[in-house]
Amino acid sequence: MVGYLRVPPVRGVVIDGPSSQRLFEAGCDQLFHDRCYGLAVHKPGLDQALAVLKPGDVLVVINLHAFAAHLVDLLEVLSRFEAAGVHLLTLAEGIDTRAPGGFFTACAQLAAFHDQRRAVRTMEEKIVREGPRRSEATGAAEEA
Repeated sequence: MVGYLRVPPVRGVVIDGPSSQRLFEAGCDQLFHDRCYGLAVHKPGLDQALAVLKPGDVLVVINLHAFAAHLVDLLEVLSRFEAAGVHLLTLAEGIDTRAPGGFFTACAQLAAFHDQRRAVRTMEEKIVREGPRRSEATGAAEEA
């Protein structure tokens, strides 16, 4: 099992500690990440994660927002997984494509994803515009 997450584009934040911990606790041996810049299409971390996965392996993400900003992007990513024989496990939505009908469960979640993406994008833009909250900035500076 390999984990993938997006990291806020905030100077000094290298990786999201709580999210990476959840992925390790889920059983991931390796983690890959990308910076989340709104509608970024190029995701080298996701490409690296897919490169190490073999058919039957599992990519674990916290939620569907980890690798898609739009419904069309999500469908493209899911089709890449299916073509590579790689399974998807999302911790928030409970999607597990290893289970019978798992791919269809993922498709059922797309409607909810479509509704949520606007709120997530607004929050990402706010983080980019304003930087981290004061307590996060202090914590990140102390860790560095």
